Amino acid sequence: MWLAVVWNLALNGAFQPIPGVVRLPRLPIAIFAPVIVGLFVLLRSKSVAAFLDATPAAWLIALQVYRIFGGIFIVNWANGAAPGVFVWPAWIGDMLTGITALPVALLLASGAERGRSAAMAWNIFGLLDFTVAIVLGTLSTPGPLQIFGLDIPASLAGTYPIVLIPAFTVPSSILLHALSIRQLRRME
Repeated sequence: MWLAVVWNLALNGAFQPIPGVVRLPRLPIAIFAPVIVGLFVLLRSKSVAAFLDATPAAWLIALQVYRIFGGIFIVNWANGAAPGVFVWPAWIGDMLTGITALPVALLLASGAERGRSAAMAWNIFGLLDFTVAIVLGTLSTPGPLQIFGLDIPASLAGTYPIVLIPAFTVPSSILLHALSIRQLRRME
């Protein structure tokens, strides 16, 4: 349902910064609203808990191999459509999270003693990557909070289809990290 809402809003330009118009950036709202609602619902649901308990903990980690596609932002930077102050940390963080997803998942699935701690560290790293990316993205996108990337007159961050990454994929990934941490904590 969230994907349909975000897709519709993106197609209608709801996330695009408007030059000369001062308004609060909408992307942070699109990121945090589903995370707050999702965490409240998902972490309190008995059916979700039962599903997670039946799902191997390594699966939620392995699933995030798709984070390697965060490399798309480097293309925007190379084309002059995104500031390096945002792109480089976000790109490196996404790539490292995606590249290490399968090895960490395999280590956890192997039952190795350090598997659980590696998985917890991997989740924390993935969440810290999002923290850095969200802050730098907000501070480098045209709008009232922009303090970086002033040499970039417009940003693709709020345009379709790129906007689907921060508005849908990021909150979904944050929820996956939270559910993975929940599983790992229950393994204690």
